[in-house]
Amino acid sequence: MMATLVPSWREIDYQLHFRMGEVTLFRRGFRALVLHNHFLELPQDPGQPRPPIERLYDDRQVIISLSHPVDGRLPRLARIERALRYVPSQYPHYYTALSGTFEAYLLKFSAKTRSTLRRKVKRFLELGDGCYMREYKRAEEMGEFYRLARQVSARTYQEKLLDRGLPVDPHFRNDLIRRAEVDAVRSYLLFLWNKPIAYLCCPVVNRILIYDYVGHDPCHAHLSPGTVLQLLAFKSLFHEQAFTAFDFMQGQGEHKKFFGTHQLSCADLFYFSCTLSSRSWIALHVALDQVSTVIGRLLQRLGLKTKVKKLVRRMHPTHNYSAAAEPTLGDVV
Repeated sequence: MMATLVPSWREIDYQLHFRMGEVTLFRRGFRALVLHNHFLELPQDPGQPRPPIERLYDDRQVIISLSHPVDGRLPRLARIERALRYVPSQYPHYYTALSGTFEAYLLKFSAKTRSTLRRKVKRFLELGDGCYMREYKRAEEMGEFYRLARQVSARTYQEKLLDRGLPVDPHFRNDLIRRAEVDAVRSYLLFLWNKPIAYLCCPVVNRILIYDYVGHDPCHAHLSPGTVLQLLAFKSLFHEQAFTAFDFMQGQGEHKKFFGTHQLSCADLFYFSCTLSSRSWIALHVALDQVSTVIGRLLQRLGLKTKVKKLVRRMHPTHNYSAAAEPTLGDVV
């Protein structure tokens, strides 16, 4: 498959975020050419497929390959042909293979952990009538899913802090319906006494589910709704056997590491024109990242990191936390 890979590049408007910790200080817009192929289709070679560097004309353009598999660490900045390749982050990319059975999947966990997970699901389902998960995959179901999921999303930290709630956008709702018409989406709601408290919305790309939109009502966090919904969704997906993998997307959250069965070393690759302006923006981006890292480590050493993070989030209640808000594969499929 690697030898016959046909690269798919798509143009989007891209906002590069300049952050101090979780707070976005400002953004700079670019016209971006983004590699659309899923990371499981790509070789562990940052030069393949070759980025079309000849299409870089000025410092307002960038070529991007998000979550590209790599073999070993890459230098943060390198000259590639007539471009500057900037690597802002490298990380393990987690996914779950959906072959086999759900019971076989659970064997990845220790006996104690399996017991704990089963107990959480059982405790939730036995709270009484109206406690269940529902799957949505048909076009006629998507309107109801969107309406109910939006009710949950409005109360989630993803929407209030990360600007990554379920979009308040009729185009997004219509896109869900179009995807459902060609069996290219799976969505889930967890109900507590017939009221939705958690949602999961996953578009499908080449038989791979994308962990795109997720959230739960923080008022019910003591019931572990995110864990319960993830397990019940996996149980349904393993039973269906229609997909090859569940892609947890970029990021190193413990939830992804915990539920994933595999990981690949990946990097975000940005190709800029070799201009003084591009070098200056890259240098600023690197400097802010390094300062944030130093401050974070210092606060961690002093035992203050969690307290400071909570304080910052109270001071910036909405739309400032955007680690997940930059375009991901799920945003451009």
